[in-house]
Amino acid sequence: MSPKKSVHLPRRLCNLVNRALAGVIRRRRERLGLTLQQLADSSGLTRQMIGYAEDDERNLSLESIESVAAPLGLTGSEMVFEAECWLGRMPGRCKKCNNCCLHRGRLPWLNAMRVCNRPKH
Repeated sequence: MSPKKSVHLPRRLCNLVNRALAGVIRRRRERLGLTLQQLADSSGLTRQMIGYAEDDERNLSLESIESVAAPLGLTGSEMVFEAECWLGRMPGRCKKCNNCCLHRGRLPWLNAMRVCNRPKH
């Protein structure tokens, strides 16, 4: 038997999952009242790395996801699942341009009518 080839997610979908994961980390940290430094100290990562992950500038490894999830009261798989559920609701798609308006785990370009008011498309 030959080994199965690994199936990779399309690059665009990977980027969306990473953005949603960044939002989960930021929202959980803020909800618990933790600073970046406190989360860094309890997870074993640097404050800069967690900041990069929250700003969607760097991707976390699976080990790092587990390390960050524990102080937030989650397992790594629960955190990824929460990000996927958030994406499943398609919160970042606007009716006007159907672009993803998700940025740093938030939706800055969608107004109350879910229409994009992004300056450039």
